[in-house]
Amino acid sequence: MFGSNVLDIAIGLIFTFLTVSLIASTVTEALSSAMSWRANTLFEGVKKLLNDQNFTGLAVDIYNHGLVNSLSSGTATAGTSPPIKPSYIDPKLFASALTDVVNLNPAQTLTELKASISTVQDQQLKDVLNGIVDRTNGNFGQVRDEIASWFDQSMERVSGSYKRKTQLWSLIIAFVVAVALNIDTVKIAATLWDQPMLLKGISPQPGATAQQALAQLEQLKLPFGWSNGALGNFFTGLNWAFVIPGWLISAIAALFGAPFWFDTLQKFVQLRGTGPDQKKQS
Repeated sequence: MFGSNVLDIAIGLIFTFLTVSLIASTVTEALSSAMSWRANTLFEGVKKLLNDQNFTGLAVDIYNHGLVNSLSSGTATAGTSPPIKPSYIDPKLFASALTDVVNLNPAQTLTELKASISTVQDQQLKDVLNGIVDRTNGNFGQVRDEIASWFDQSMERVSGSYKRKTQLWSLIIAFVVAVALNIDTVKIAATLWDQPMLLKGISPQPGATAQQALAQLEQLKLPFGWSNGALGNFFTGLNWAFVIPGWLISAIAALFGAPFWFDTLQKFVQLRGTGPDQKKQS
């Protein structure tokens, strides 16, 4: 009985975390899209890469280039953020755009390539390009490939910055969701311990939306939401000291992401049931 109860509690909590994760990720993605976080983060990354933080040099030409920003009119002006910014730049297209902007082409000799690079104003960028030309002995195809590799590696750091930003916002949003819906992990665990039969209806579905997961959570009659009783209990004595940690647990768990909790839920439901699907084993 003890083992069964522990398994039921785990399944109930995992489903709860899945629901919060789905809601938080949906809201975060909508906010990211509305605020153009991905495009703006990439824009800042390109400016740093080209040492053009004020957007007055090569970055302007790159963002006006059709290979990089095909949806824009190509008329962005120096010192002003482009009205349209791409959310992703292919490394090879960036390399082609940069070689165009710096006037590098396959017909040039090593000396001519370096002469073109000498027109670059930023010394650090000039050194990078000269180093690439030296390493490739002026082979234009290899020069372009190395520029693409350099851009790709730099954008990995930009992706890390974007991920940290979205994770922070996901945590904030998940906590707001936990508070708004009063999703208290501690209370839900205690209820499941006393009423394990509540979970018999759980049936995780691939690709479930946040709304569908929340609806199933309601059908299971798990204790969440702000009824008059719940609101009154929160302000009674030290109940708030137990509720707030429950909210925090729900929010922090959401950082693992909906795919993680969905996979985990399937494994636990399978463990509680009849075992692996025999059709998948045949």
